[in-house]
Amino acid sequence: MQRTLVLANQNPILAEAIVLQCGPRILEIVEAARAKPLNRYNLHEGRIFGVLHGKERYKIIRVSGNTIVYKNLIKMEIESSNIDKLVELWNLKGVVEISPVDEIISKIKKWLEPLLGTTVMSLLIGWLLSKL
Repeated sequence: MQRTLVLANQNPILAEAIVLQCGPRILEIVEAARAKPLNRYNLHEGRIFGVLHGKERYKIIRVSGNTIVYKNLIKMEIESSNIDKLVELWNLKGVVEISPVDEIISKIKKWLEPLLGTTVMSLLIGWLLSKL
């Protein structure tokens, strides 16, 4: 395997074949890591929530008592709601907390770059970003 990876760093066709083979598994890991279940205790200012395979995205602006103020990042509108009603609504829609993708990718890069080499890792990260 190590010989294959060394050759891949010198052969674009082999590198691309490795990326296409490894990429889907890495994408599954990223998708699992970036989604966290929703509850009233992780609704903190600055955190972003949304439907993973949908277009809905919300950013929490302020939490005050039982009221939450958030920005709908698609409509670009500020909205507010009772926190319990919002959690119930978002859970019905399948809304989850979305961790920053850059942070997850940097961890993957740190783990895999010593094994894959710079060229293959760059191709893999490019492929991964195109899928997210």
